[in-house]
Amino acid sequence: MKKILMMLLLAAPVALFAQKYAQVDYFALVQAMPAFKTAQAELETMAKNYEADLAEMQKEIETKMQKYQAEMNEQTPENIRQRREQELQDLYQRWTQYRQTSEQEFARAQQEKMALISEKVSKAIKEVGTAGGYVYVMDITAGIPFINETLSKDVTAEVKAKLGLK
Repeated sequence: MKKILMMLLLAAPVALFAQKYAQVDYFALVQAMPAFKTAQAELETMAKNYEADLAEMQKEIETKMQKYQAEMNEQTPENIRQRREQELQDLYQRWTQYRQTSEQEFARAQQEKMALISEKVSKAIKEVGTAGGYVYVMDITAGIPFINETLSKDVTAEVKAKLGLK
């Protein structure tokens, strides 16, 4: 009985060392995806459109402010002064609202586009990990303090192949 117990204790560390580990460069995989490049181009276009619209609105506010300052003097009736000030406030509120809405829409679009890409990459990593019999496939860009690359295998190329990338 003691011999069996002793063999089990000696075999346990060997079983631990038999586990396979892998690492992958997740960021490189995402960047290599054609969908990532397309998404980036679409997001850049979207951002430029929002910036142009905001700049146009800002210019309108500045123009009206200059006109207001040039027209207003001590002889301007109070009701006209109030109406012009209200117009300026309304324009500024529209600008602020549009800026907030555009930032939210941009963030949502960015999240949606990246979620699809991330899902494909994660699925491919899982498939390569399962096929290779790896216990863990760690992302080397995730800020893990240390990965001993001699005791684990870099499967980035295998995942790229699984995704159909060069």
